[in-house]
Amino acid sequence: MFKKSIAAITLSFLMILSLANGAFAEELLVVSEVPYYEIEEGMSEEIQAAIKDINSVNAKIEAEIVKNQEKAAELHEEYVNNLASEEDEAKQAELTANYEEEIAQLIKALQKKAEEITLEGIERATASGVVADIVLVEEDFADKTAKIDPIIVVAW
Repeated sequence: MFKKSIAAITLSFLMILSLANGAFAEELLVVSEVPYYEIEEGMSEEIQAAIKDINSVNAKIEAEIVKNQEKAAELHEEYVNNLASEEDEAKQAELTANYEEEIAQLIKALQKKAEEITLEGIERATASGVVADIVLVEEDFADKTAKIDPIIVVAW
């Protein structure tokens, strides 16, 4: 009976921990769709190095996404505050146009940088014998959504 109680308490404790981790994770800015690949048994050293490189490339892209999401959030907050304090419709339209241009430039620059990082990573992966491809993942940038392109492993 004592063993069953300990087992039940342990399972309950593990369930509580797993629920709490999900709740805290929602507050973190993490890009969930950027792939990560595990090193598997039987992979050659060259393939393992290529997989590590792909993970590194995807981590760089993820860091760029998070950095630009933060910038977009700041731009949006500034825009909303300025819009709320402005009563003139012409100036509100100007604020909106400026905001739309700034956020579009931010996203365009990110997409270009991510594409450059991805293409370099695919070249290195291909040279190592890994078949890799680009996948587009949707990410939110304040009130806009954009597609960014990390690397996926197709075969090795």
